[in-house]
Amino acid sequence: MKGLMKNNFYAVLANAKVFSIFMIILGIFVAAVISQSLLIGYVMTGMVGFSLNAAAVAKNEYVSKWGKYKLTLPVRRADIIKSMYLNHSFWLLIGAAFSGTVTGISWFLHGCPFDIPMDILTMFVLGISISLFMGAIFFPLFYLGGAERNEVFLIISLLCAIGIDLVIVTVVNDLTEPGITSILTGLVVLSASSLLAFVLSYPLTLSIFKRKEY
Repeated sequence: MKGLMKNNFYAVLANAKVFSIFMIILGIFVAAVISQSLLIGYVMTGMVGFSLNAAAVAKNEYVSKWGKYKLTLPVRRADIIKSMYLNHSFWLLIGAAFSGTVTGISWFLHGCPFDIPMDILTMFVLGISISLFMGAIFFPLFYLGGAERNEVFLIISLLCAIGIDLVIVTVVNDLTEPGITSILTGLVVLSASSLLAFVLSYPLTLSIFKRKEY
């Protein structure tokens, strides 16, 4: 399992380095100015961007034939799929770390960028939720539809994740009165639903992968 995790980590690392440089440069600018919109965009870009890089590992393995070679190693197919999900979670945390650092610097320099401090938590939960929903949708699609359609599956997964979160936020806002209760309810529903979808996606992906013949 450790070997699979290391392989996934190094497979993402090259692209992650380039993306990290971009995030550092953009983060300096975002922290230097006072803009809610830029900060929200930065947080979303950080978490979703690193997650997209992690998801792209699946296509890289197909192109390099490493995915077939792994099946000859003394590892279970369940471990192969589990390592993909753990790798996705790891890079999501890296994105959250970038986003949290820049948000903290901005707050230190300019004060809270939002009228309600809780809005910062909402922003992070939304980014995490989109990333988890994206992973939950992408991995089953990838192993079901094939690596040749990787790019379109990534786009579909991201758009579906954004759409699901918009629906959840809209429904919660319609069913609850505006205020702290509505915000907290939205955060709980977003977090729980995206995490549940990500967890349940694992056995679904594993079931598909076990039926694949190479």
